[in-house]
Amino acid sequence: MTAVAPHRRSRPILSLPNDWRANPVALIKAATVVNVVVTAIALLLLCGISEDWWFSAALSYLPRAPYLAFSLPIIPAIGRRQWLPASINGLCGVLIAGPVMGLCAPLTLKSPPPPSQSLMVVSCNIDNGDSDLAQVLAEIDALNPDVIALQEIREGGDDFTRHFADWHSIHVGEYWVAARFPVRLVDQCDAEAMQRTTAIACEIEAPGGTWLLCDIHLSTARHGLTQLRWHSPLTGAGVDDLRWRQWERQLESEETLKFVASHAGRPMIALGDFNTPTTSSLFAGVWGEWQSAFETVGWGYGFTSPCNTTRLWPHNTPWLRIDHILCDPHWQIHEAGIGHTAGSDHRLVWARVSLRR
Repeated sequence: MTAVAPHRRSRPILSLPNDWRANPVALIKAATVVNVVVTAIALLLLCGISEDWWFSAALSYLPRAPYLAFSLPIIPAIGRRQWLPASINGLCGVLIAGPVMGLCAPLTLKSPPPPSQSLMVVSCNIDNGDSDLAQVLAEIDALNPDVIALQEIREGGDDFTRHFADWHSIHVGEYWVAARFPVRLVDQCDAEAMQRTTAIACEIEAPGGTWLLCDIHLSTARHGLTQLRWHSPLTGAGVDDLRWRQWERQLESEETLKFVASHAGRPMIALGDFNTPTTSSLFAGVWGEWQSAFETVGWGYGFTSPCNTTRLWPHNTPWLRIDHILCDPHWQIHEAGIGHTAGSDHRLVWARVSLRR
């Protein structure tokens, strides 16, 4: 009689060590170690090195919320009353949700009430009106602003000019500034780094005093980032292009700051699409001495872009705060926030401010 060979069970492609499968607590502890390592690396790369290295620069412009997934072992840890792993995973989650993701939580619980002569200032990159201009106009109207600064407005800007027909306005290239008060063009910044106009400076004669507004639009990091490939860390593909782009963006930002500083002496607000988050070393190194309205009094993340993603990420769920309202020490900031609709690929930003006495 022919012997039949016993059936051999196939080994799964992915399997855990026997002690981990038999002891879930060991798996919780291992996952906790992984979470600690990931959190430490995220803090180092995104909050420390940032745009000083091409790899962390690339990570700086990707969503950061997915890092929270590494803290999920807190759930089975609590279920099994493993309080030390639960606490460690909880702390890692707080670090990711806080400094890594750029959470703003001002120390002052309540800012002083704005005086009667406070100003509502609004800024938005309107994407040449290619999204839903009516939504943008509706949001701006709801805020009842005193001053509006736009970027990427089409030649002529007829929609806004008609809508704010009784306002004072200035239109230079992609920039449009309007106010309830007289506005005068002072200068424009033609940066050599990328051969483009990065800002205009306007004088605004408000009842509380005359001040300067700089409407800014700096170059995006996207063009350098799109040169990278999944194998770039191994092959170096696109790395030189990204480094060159980063160097150009650094020069452009410094040129724009020099332009802004050349008009110092009067109260000034610099606002617009900086295309750089405040957690970036590039932003901190150039604009770090200015008061960021949202970071001063805003609550939450204040993400402003991108709003029109169609793949791999929910629509109208931005993950970067790259649009800012920056104030010099002459100003007191009372409130700040962002818009909520996807009328553009950027959400608008707003702040209520007043001149210090």
